[in-house]
Amino acid sequence: MLTSDLILARLYRGEVKPRYVDARDAELLQLAEQLIAIFASHLGRRRDDLDRELKDLLGSGTDFLLHRALAKLLLDRCQLATASDVEPEVLRQNLFTAAAEHYRRPLAEGEVFDFDRGAVVAAVAERLALTESQVEAGLYADLKGEQVLESWQACNAEWLLDRYNVALAQGVLLRASKLRLRLQEASPTRQRELFRRIKFFRLLHRVQGIGDNTWVIDLDGPLSVFKASGKYGIQMANFLPTLMHFENWSLEAQVAWGKKRRPAKFKLTSDAGLKAITSPLKGQWQPPELVWFPEQFEKLDSAWSVSNEADLVVVAGQSVVIPDFVFEHADGRRVSMEVLGFWRRGSLERRLDELRRGSSSQILLAVSKQLLTEDDDLSGLPVEVYVFRQTPIARKVLAHLESHCGTGMP
Repeated sequence: MLTSDLILARLYRGEVKPRYVDARDAELLQLAEQLIAIFASHLGRRRDDLDRELKDLLGSGTDFLLHRALAKLLLDRCQLATASDVEPEVLRQNLFTAAAEHYRRPLAEGEVFDFDRGAVVAAVAERLALTESQVEAGLYADLKGEQVLESWQACNAEWLLDRYNVALAQGVLLRASKLRLRLQEASPTRQRELFRRIKFFRLLHRVQGIGDNTWVIDLDGPLSVFKASGKYGIQMANFLPTLMHFENWSLEAQVAWGKKRRPAKFKLTSDAGLKAITSPLKGQWQPPELVWFPEQFEKLDSAWSVSNEADLVVVAGQSVVIPDFVFEHADGRRVSMEVLGFWRRGSLERRLDELRRGSSSQILLAVSKQLLTEDDDLSGLPVEVYVFRQTPIARKVLAHLESHCGTGMP
């Protein structure tokens, strides 16, 4: 991710326009290759050595913002580690203790005190079963510049430039208060994957279907989630590359731009030329606390089976429920379950209001207790509600299915 000082963009007629680069430009490709070669050659070496070689190439003026941004993206792909046989803090503690003991040692008659650093280092080395060179090398190994480039994810120059363009757009979205996404996708499987990614990144959302397999998705931006703005903003930015795997989409965001946070718009479409930098969509994306639920449910050995291949459910005319699971009884009855965990109270109230206005399918709504208060009214809902503390429990879900759900279904 790029820091704010590395984002090249201009404000034109109230719209933020990132300065994307041509990822096929020969000079830029040469620059990217040069940077990649520097990182590759410093594998196993200190961070200070890497910074020293990068210093002349990266410069310090605004003309070198692209250089520094590319280096930052490469650094994000590095694994830096403290190279020491003993924790540096332990080494320092032992060294200071030994130095104090050496200072307080009694002097022979006529002896003049002379602090012998070598003797202190030797004493610590003997105490910790190390060599003196290991003590010297590890003493400040936890400092930023002393850390060693242990490993890094290699990439090619073209990918790095594509990554830079996406990073510019991500940097703008970190300042968003609202975002509206419009997407057209005919494949039900890919529709489910998109909505599951939204849930996986715990983005607060509202979904509407407007016909012809077209969806309008409203996402709350990081600036509207005050208590978790930093973490939430990164989640939203990390979600953006998912869109690169679809063909027909557009988004418009309201952002607070510049030091004065002036209101502005940011627009992006699938025609902008940004390339996918992540692996293609595959698998079932769910919050970590739900990954093990199907396995635990199947262990109950009931007449109900569980799957995460649930169809989207349209409620109240246009709003959409994105079920996390679908349960099917041996007699053919089907019940979908939506889990509401990382939602704000306002989002929960809207969902309950939508369900009160009518549902076209049997739904089990699993709601986190953290979202509820004593004043919440869960009556009058055409769906069954299961309240959980931290994560849905398989046996309690089964109890709801057997006691309340599916009655009268064919």
